[in-house]
Formats: sequence, C-alpha cells, structure tokens
Amino acid sequence: MPWISETANASPERPPGPSAGHGICEAEFKAAMRQVAYSVAVVTCHHDGARDGLAATSICPVSAHPPVLLVCVNGEASALPLILDGGAFAVNYLTEDQHPVARAFSSAETDSDTRFGEGAWAGLETGAPVLAGALASFDCRLENSITYGSHRLLFGRVVATTLLGDSGLLYRDRQFRRLAPAK
Repeated sequence: MPWISETANASPERPPGPSAGHGICEAEFKAAMRQVAYSVAVVTCHHDGARDGLAATSICPVSAHPPVLLVCVNGEASALPLILDGGAFAVNYLTEDQHPVARAFSSAETDSDTRFGEGAWAGLETGAPVLAGALASFDCRLENSITYGSHRLLFGRVVATTLLGDSGLLYRDRQFRRLAPAK
C-alpha cells in the first residue's frame, strides 16, 4: 500500500515534551483532541413520557457478536438520568445535511422540545427516538454503565438498526464539516 510509510510502526525518537512524565492538563488534552475529526451522532432516549438527547462524538463499537456500542456521556448531561432509568438509548449518526439537528442537540441550554423540533422522529424496538433519514441508527438496550472521570461509559446491546448510506457529518476543531472524496 503506497500511502502507508514503511516506518509507520516504528517509534521515532523525540525529545520529551513539556508534559513528558507528568501527564497533561485538561486544556492541552482538549486542544489535541480538537484536531481529530469525528463522526457526529445524536444519542436519544425516553422514559415515562419524557425524551431527551445529546450530540456525541465519543462512540465506538465494542463487539459484533453480540453487537454492542460504547457511548461516553458527560455525567452532567440532562439525558443521562433518562438513559439510566429507561434502560435504552438510540445512536443516530447524522448525514452532512443534518447539521441543524447536531446544533440543536449540542447546547445544554436547549430544551427537549426544541431539540426534537429538528427532524422527524420515530421509535424502533426500545422506543428510543430514531431520526428519520439518519446515516445509520442503532437502537440499544443498556447493558452496563461505568463511571470514569467526568463521564459515564454506557454499553448498549444493539437490538435494531436503520441504514441510509449517505455521506456522514464530521466534527473537528469546533466546526461541523463535510467529508470530501480523496483525490
């Protein structure tokens, strides 16, 4: 593969940085993480007639057998109690045209009705809100939850999916971005 360096797995010698051996501060960590592009998803939930959600980028597959996703949610997120009490959530990956949905779910000051005013929503197996026209949606039953630092790590067994297969929305350096084909 011509685009992979022969030394890609080598560990080049570098002088130690200012935080070598001491860990890094939160600001330094966040600045570095902002340089990474992430797929944008909206994690949604419902319980006892209430629904809520949040924009998220810290999501990854854990296992294909059984199908499980890991979602990292800030412990202060308004949706977290509904996810924990309801035992279910949906992960809705957004298309590049759904950035208004991402913005609506990105602000802690936005109320639930305003958030769900963007887009059309329905339920699958768990009843967690699934966005019509999402790139891909995963309906999950909460299987485990672990507190780690400022976040709650949620493990969800995928019980239903929808798939559109359009172009996904990305987030990098505090901006939503479109994916351009490689040249």
